[in-house]
Amino acid sequence: MFTFTDTALIAATLLGPVLAVQAQKYLESWRDETDRRKKIFKTLMATRAARLDPTHIQALNLIDIEFPATKKRFKRVRSAWKAYFTNLSENVPEDKQVQAVYFAKRQELLTDMLYEMGSALGYDFDKTQIAKDVYSTIFHENLEADVQTMRTKILEILTGKAALPMAVVHFPNDADAVANQAEYLKLMAEHMRQGKPWPVTVVDDSNAAKVVTIRPPEKKTNDGPRHGSEGTGAS
Repeated sequence: MFTFTDTALIAATLLGPVLAVQAQKYLESWRDETDRRKKIFKTLMATRAARLDPTHIQALNLIDIEFPATKKRFKRVRSAWKAYFTNLSENVPEDKQVQAVYFAKRQELLTDMLYEMGSALGYDFDKTQIAKDVYSTIFHENLEADVQTMRTKILEILTGKAALPMAVVHFPNDADAVANQAEYLKLMAEHMRQGKPWPVTVVDDSNAAKVVTIRPPEKKTNDGPRHGSEGTGAS
């Protein structure tokens, strides 16, 4: 007859390998999830001074997937991400002074989100370190600003809010063409002002060509004899 100890020993012997495999799978799944979350955090930290970088944007779009609302320990992360996403979705103010305040708020919200994400993943960063301890070259800062300016201007042109500025800075300069144009204008002026006849070439069926001069019609005057009572007076 089996005792409780014997039953437990048999059960442990039979179920031990199965439980070990399940525990191993759980640990691997947990490790993969943690690695993916850390990769998102590291990407955002590495590109926090280049927020137009495609990898930065891709990492932001993975937050909702890898930091699910079903896990309570990510509640502060999701709350900070929601606030930052709301700011990103707003239109940039046109006033320059308001823009400065707007972008300062955006930087603050990004710092808050990275702080909460780092804390949830076991990193020890303070907000000042996240916001200030970042290396960025002037070239990349100017490049990002130029991209933003071009995007805004192109959008204004495509939506009809602005026109594409154009200016002609050079015309082709052909000396012969300029001389011929001047001669043409001179001859035209002579014909128009002086009544100079126009030479016309007429070609008949025999292909014999000759030049016929066409002169402007003569102006009619009132100096000729007039008919009426003045021409039939009594003698």
